[in-house]
Amino acid sequence: MYSEDDLLNLLLKSPNSDKIQSIAEQLEIGHNFSFSKNRNDLKGVWELRWSSSNSPFLKYSPFIDNLQILDPFNLNGLNLLKPRGIRSIIGTGILISLYLINEKRIGIKFTHAGVMGPKFGRKNIKAMKEINNEQLGWSEITYLSNNLRICRGDKGTLFVLRKINSPTLFNNFKEFIKIY
Repeated sequence: MYSEDDLLNLLLKSPNSDKIQSIAEQLEIGHNFSFSKNRNDLKGVWELRWSSSNSPFLKYSPFIDNLQILDPFNLNGLNLLKPRGIRSIIGTGILISLYLINEKRIGIKFTHAGVMGPKFGRKNIKAMKEINNEQLGWSEITYLSNNLRICRGDKGTLFVLRKINSPTLFNNFKEFIKIY
């Protein structure tokens, strides 16, 4: 029987291990996420460490941070690909609006996509465009703790994310999202 710590260690030391999926699936069994009860644990900056997808954008890279910043209290978030080690919102991103489908499943509407850059004077450089054709999806949270989130997307993809402690990045997101 594997533990959450076993999975976290494996994600950090061997992010392409064949064991990750089976350990994640084991942790999903019997876990009972509830949005109304666990909303606070969902809030923050999450790093994608593993997914079952074949898409290069949904795979771990030692050079790129693949982050999801979630604010479940204001029902919004940001999917962000950025150079590793930079604490600013710099890179390519997709803004998301969240809505509750049920206690386990969260609906996602992709609203804006583009490039976000550093501050230049008092303004952030950005080229975000509204997504005109409605893009919807959902994520079912199957395991959540203070450090780890396992979820399944509407296309069947299994995602394993690690929570990172980055109040600076979260606060930068909160400022950035005010524009939209």
